[in-house]
Amino acid sequence: MKPSSTYLIFLLLMGLLLKGILFLYPHKQFIIEISILFVGLIITGIPHGAIDHLVAQKTSDSRKDKFSLFHFIFRYTVFMLLYGCLWWFLPGLSLCLFIFLTAFHFGATDMHYFKKENSYLSFIFGITLTAWLLLPHQTELINWVHLIIPEKDPFFVILYFLFKIPPIIFILLTGLISFPEKSKRPDWILFMLLLILSNQLGLIGGFAFYFSGWHGWQAFHDIKKYINAGNTIAQLWKKAIPFTLIAMTGLIVIYAITPVSVWQNFGAPAIIILISLLTLPHMQVMQNIYNKVPSKGSAE
Repeated sequence: MKPSSTYLIFLLLMGLLLKGILFLYPHKQFIIEISILFVGLIITGIPHGAIDHLVAQKTSDSRKDKFSLFHFIFRYTVFMLLYGCLWWFLPGLSLCLFIFLTAFHFGATDMHYFKKENSYLSFIFGITLTAWLLLPHQTELINWVHLIIPEKDPFFVILYFLFKIPPIIFILLTGLISFPEKSKRPDWILFMLLLILSNQLGLIGGFAFYFSGWHGWQAFHDIKKYINAGNTIAQLWKKAIPFTLIAMTGLIVIYAITPVSVWQNFGAPAIIILISLLTLPHMQVMQNIYNKVPSKGSAE
């Protein structure tokens, strides 16, 4: 059995365990989902982005450009600050941008894995996958969006329109678009089961489970192949520790200086906004992998 298949089976078993915990302790669902989010961020969510500098350095070497870590960090930080300002002044537009960026990034990674790299199909796949993970949780999602943007914002109109579409349409389109060649079909079946299970873990838990459990793990393998420096996944994870600690420290500082009332009334959306600030520069770095390297089937 391929390592990727073994890992997908492991994820499915973990998902079933989490679903069992949620079933036994429904009154603690929010705490359990937040725990899934934070554990996932620590294990793969933040670390797979904490080695972006290695990807950028490899890209510079390929282009025979000089790489400067200071310049890379400076530009990364500027992107985050600019996006943060956009959130402050235009939250509706920022939320749409985050969803589209997330969809494009998820699509690029998963379609690379299934050897179906096409920018347009990747984006459509990412949109349908993201819709599948988010839209069935209508009440929670509306409450979150209402905390971020006013009801008169055009995004609300789009969201309500999307709620009219049966969720099964999204999972069917996701499966159809990603349906791979014969060698990848066993993993595709496991992957589709993973998406169905993720949807049962709640809005936060399900998204975090897919993001950290599958996407983060797959991104590590893509980075490993791209930089081609003889690193194991464990070695890459160790190299991610410095920037992971910096990112975690930054999140803790933001948490500490933010009034308690903000977290009480705006907690979950605020966490998502913080994560979104890392998405823009990270996606730009990772896109170099999917634009430049022919797919050879990740994590075989």
